[in-house]
Amino acid sequence: SLYSIGLIIQKAHDEHHFAAMYAGLCLKLARTTFDFEEGKAKKGKRFKKMLLESCQKEFEQDTDTKIAKAIEGIKEEEKEEIAYHAAMIKKHYLGHMRFIGELYKGDLISIKIMLYCLAKLLECDVAPASNKSVSDEEKKGDKGDSINNIDEEKVECFTKLMITIGSSLEQQSDAMKNIGKNETSEKLAGCWTTVEIMANEKKGKGAKVSNRIKYMLQDLLEMRENGWASRRQEETAKTIAQIHKEVAKEEARTKRSASSNSLQRMGGGGNMRRQGSSGDFRNTGMSKSASKPSVDADGFVSVTSTGSSSGFGRSASMGNFSRRGSDNRRPQTKKPETASKRAPSGGAFSAFNDTPSLNRKSSNKKEQVAKEIPATVKEIQEKPTNLKTDYPTPDECGKKARNCVKAFFLSDELDDTILTFDELIGVGAEGSIERGTKIVEQVVLMVLEMKADDVQKFLTVASRCFAEKKLEAESIIGGLHEPLELLSDIAIDAPLATTHMSTIVAEVVKGDIIKFEFLLNAPDYFKTDGKAAHFGCKVIKKIGGDALESKTNLEVIGKLMTDDDRSSFDSPAELLNAS
Repeated sequence: SLYSIGLIIQKAHDEHHFAAMYAGLCLKLARTTFDFEEGKAKKGKRFKKMLLESCQKEFEQDTDTKIAKAIEGIKEEEKEEIAYHAAMIKKHYLGHMRFIGELYKGDLISIKIMLYCLAKLLECDVAPASNKSVSDEEKKGDKGDSINNIDEEKVECFTKLMITIGSSLEQQSDAMKNIGKNETSEKLAGCWTTVEIMANEKKGKGAKVSNRIKYMLQDLLEMRENGWASRRQEETAKTIAQIHKEVAKEEARTKRSASSNSLQRMGGGGNMRRQGSSGDFRNTGMSKSASKPSVDADGFVSVTSTGSSSGFGRSASMGNFSRRGSDNRRPQTKKPETASKRAPSGGAFSAFNDTPSLNRKSSNKKEQVAKEIPATVKEIQEKPTNLKTDYPTPDECGKKARNCVKAFFLSDELDDTILTFDELIGVGAEGSIERGTKIVEQVVLMVLEMKADDVQKFLTVASRCFAEKKLEAESIIGGLHEPLELLSDIAIDAPLATTHMSTIVAEVVKGDIIKFEFLLNAPDYFKTDGKAAHFGCKVIKKIGGDALESKTNLEVIGKLMTDDDRSSFDSPAELLNAS
């Protein structure tokens, strides 16, 4: 029914990552024969028609109209509430683009319909001529030109849709071209020409877009050149089997880490000796008390006799019997006794296999060896070990840190989390800043889409790592670079992202980890299109206290203000009060 189809479409809007799953559900339903379709020539034809009609209706709806309807009854003073509803509607529209893209990949929508949708998203409305020249408009921020106006939200939808279907669309277009049907390839080429002009990759007459959309289109063109391989791995829905596999890998990794940590706390395995082994000749044959025969770690039987200082540690060894026999047959010749006297034939264990007549002569040697061994062991223990630790790559550190922080959110095991960060970063070792930067970057990008409580938990981990010198300030500054650049894009799907980011920056500035002036070195895209001055005001307000009246902070806000900000506010202080 239409109600069921509406529920599926609504869920696809709310849950972008499950768009492929909902499209698969529609494909299965389209292949199922329902009671109201009995007698029809093709099963699922009625369902498919109802689905396409619903998708077309949603596609043709104007977002501004939907926003106006959603904010009816909300007071103008409640700006955050209005912004939340607007962001959610835009998120739903982007989700719809991805959903119809997945429907196309499942052969529920034809290539002809998809090309119509793509061209519709790139359409420009002809506006009346203006007295302002293009150069004047460009000076004001490239918001548009005097001829063409374009809905940037629809251009963004074009990029999301093309990311989903670009590879399949071009393959099908090329296949149709090979059989003489050039219409699809020509329409697709026209779309790419429009995109290249908007992205300033090709000269020509076309609509001008903001830097944010321009960079987005440039990323799309780069993705196309790279065979539709995305620079950033996108999270998608996982099967139960995949989840079980990941959990098993994580448990195995945790066990290995725990085992490694316990060995390190014990001082390492380099100084451990096998107690009772026949190889330790300091303990073999030295006991005067009788004991039962025992099997050592090497599989030999050790027998200790009473009342005799001589004995053999490996009585079951055929080599020892042969050595003893050869010693009994060998004529004994007297040689001068010196400190450097070599042991008789038979190796290191021959001191315990000599005849009684030689035991007295070898006793002095035993005492000398016993005196020398502790000194040798002490030298080995005191000798510094310059072993180079093999750290993971920065990307691997980022992935492991994300999993570690996710586990911390569930278990609250702060000490284990700090220990894992320390093992991954290795402050002072080569590449520690790069590893720390990637860890901060990946974890911040993750928590921007989570709850405020999770942001506070991450800040607890970061502040303690910094306090214990397990995370460097340079890594924190570098790790905030990418999240700031992507903040406006993330905020479309996660309306609280800007609030979370301002909280993170405020806490690290308040803790004297970094200076507020670091925003001046933020990415250019953030400073031009990310409303950097407004963001800085939010940070100052969260810090509070003297930060609100700091001249240095106001100077930073003044440098971050754009031309539009200066036309609306006379001073940074006025902008701060209005934020």
